[in-house]
Amino acid sequence: MRFLRTLGFIIVSAGLALAAPAFAHTHVVSSTPTASAIVSKVQSVTITFNEAFMPVLSGLEILMTGMPGMKGHHPAMKIAGIQVASSADRKTLIATLSRPLAAGSYDVIWHAVGDDTHRMTGKVSFTVH
Repeated sequence: MRFLRTLGFIIVSAGLALAAPAFAHTHVVSSTPTASAIVSKVQSVTITFNEAFMPVLSGLEILMTGMPGMKGHHPAMKIAGIQVASSADRKTLIATLSRPLAAGSYDVIWHAVGDDTHRMTGKVSFTVH
């Protein structure tokens, strides 16, 4: 009986140890503008993560995915003139634009490499009116 209890404990412990790294990945905890927001005069975008990331391996790009009055499919256009930096604590990507975004819909495509060296990617979408 003691052997089975010990074996069960070892199996459960091993399972938890293997599953633990899956919870440690970098993920977004907030953004400005927030996801699905309708905003105006956007001249900077921030993405804040749950943990520090490696700035040299992380970044973002902003794509205009739609324009007012355009019908049908609109190919995404990458926004130029963006300066991307990281906060002092390495938890926030800060994108500063040379001028406010025009009216339209946008996707912020981000990638972040955490201290665990796993590369995570994602998207935050918002609309400028």
